[in-house]
Amino acid sequence: MRIIIDYRSRTPIYEQIKEEIILAISRGELKSDEQLPSLRNLSSELGLNINTVKRALSELEDQGVIYTVAGKGVFVSAAADTRSYAESALEEIRALVANAKTKGATKQELIDIIENAYKEDDVR
Repeated sequence: MRIIIDYRSRTPIYEQIKEEIILAISRGELKSDEQLPSLRNLSSELGLNINTVKRALSELEDQGVIYTVAGKGVFVSAAADTRSYAESALEEIRALVANAKTKGATKQELIDIIENAYKEDDVR
């Protein structure tokens, strides 16, 4: 699993960590009951404050995406339903498209934005 942080993004770093872990699960890079790197290792690898990583993992645990076993570590939950995250993302996209349409964005402009976003993701 590789987590990429965009420091220029307006999305908070802890949210980016959450999104990257959810994406890794949905892509099958992380499987049910697979152990994640330790909090210290993850914060060290990413060069981030341990509290930032801890917040991301804590929120993922609250959402049922991961679970902690005392003394063992953090694992991917078998109940991690990444489909609901995809549905949530699609709802957000629909709202953004509706907003862009009311402000005069054309269908082609929106398609171009989506295609560019996919190209950027392929670079990762």
